[in-house]
Amino acid sequence: MIYLDNSATTRVRPEVLDAMLPYLSDKFGNPSSVHATGREARAAVDQARGHVADLLGAKVGEIYFSGCGTLSNNVALLGRARFVQANDLSKHLIVSRIEHPSVMGPAQYLESQGFKVTYLDVDKEGFVDMTKLERALTGGASMVSIMWANNEIGVVQPIEEIGQLISKVQTEQEREIFWHTDAVQVIGKVPVDLSKLPVSSMSFSGHKFGAPKGIGVLYVRELVNVMPIIFGGGQEMGLMPGTEPLSNIVALGEAARLAKLELDQLHSRLTAMQERILKTLLAIEGVDVTGPLDISKRLPGHVSVSLNKAQGEGLVVKCDLKGVAVSSGSACHKGIIEASAVLKALGLSTDKALGAIRITIGRDNTEQDIDRACQVLSDVFSKASQAVAK
Repeated sequence: MIYLDNSATTRVRPEVLDAMLPYLSDKFGNPSSVHATGREARAAVDQARGHVADLLGAKVGEIYFSGCGTLSNNVALLGRARFVQANDLSKHLIVSRIEHPSVMGPAQYLESQGFKVTYLDVDKEGFVDMTKLERALTGGASMVSIMWANNEIGVVQPIEEIGQLISKVQTEQEREIFWHTDAVQVIGKVPVDLSKLPVSSMSFSGHKFGAPKGIGVLYVRELVNVMPIIFGGGQEMGLMPGTEPLSNIVALGEAARLAKLELDQLHSRLTAMQERILKTLLAIEGVDVTGPLDISKRLPGHVSVSLNKAQGEGLVVKCDLKGVAVSSGSACHKGIIEASAVLKALGLSTDKALGAIRITIGRDNTEQDIDRACQVLSDVFSKASQAVAK
């Protein structure tokens, strides 16, 4: 099987597995224990936190380990909302229309609790409308959540420009605006330097770049207040209580260390493979890109396309039968296939949105994988194009 669904999850790197295995056997201590075994575990957690901070250009005390990106997003938004309510601040949140459900869910919950939520439109490539963002910010919003890069269409938002706009409004109106970004798809693929980017908080997951499932990070900038929404023993400075998943934390730390070393080289490899697959697919009649056509504005290695009047799920199955794993842009609920909300936000028709496919290349993919994948994708899409044309 040629695995081209790396935006969904990645394989645990062998080096990461080697690093975590001792903490599943001999080095099994609880990091909260004061004896030697516990202190050994605490030292491993501290080292991993340092690796993550180094990757992000952050301070060690700004890194909180969580169970996943979804939990990080919920804690950031709902925890900040607690602070907003406790301090009688503006109950107005801005989110884009292409956010992950783990941001949309909290936004909708807060809306049901009396918050005003502004849902920012995006253009046909998925970029947020900066004019509407500025209007909502100057209109009194105290919270903003805009994802750095989208998992379905690969669009990378102009994050520096967004930061400059938020900083400008904060300065002009002399008030704090809490800015969160879901960076789950970014880490390990795009350079991140939080010493220069003024986000208040940021979330990501380890399993997107070579660590196991079940470990994530919430970054919270120093002096920014996010109140806990989970209560327990006070671990992770009280924000993410619960016994630390020691082996997974060690794994995430090692994945972060390796990601920093390999970032530039990986970016160029993924981009070259991405160009080959895009060229193959765009040569087929009826195939269009979803998200930005300019790959410099996309996640490296991310390809998303649509074939009008085709069934994305059917294309996935046909590729799977030929040994290539990709994913579709539609969702199946109780046997009913629905078009992706992200694709509909781009203005795509239902027929176009239902024919969407996502192909995401990872660090393990080889040139031979791409050779074979191009053959399979060309065959499957060409036949589907001919079928829908009849």
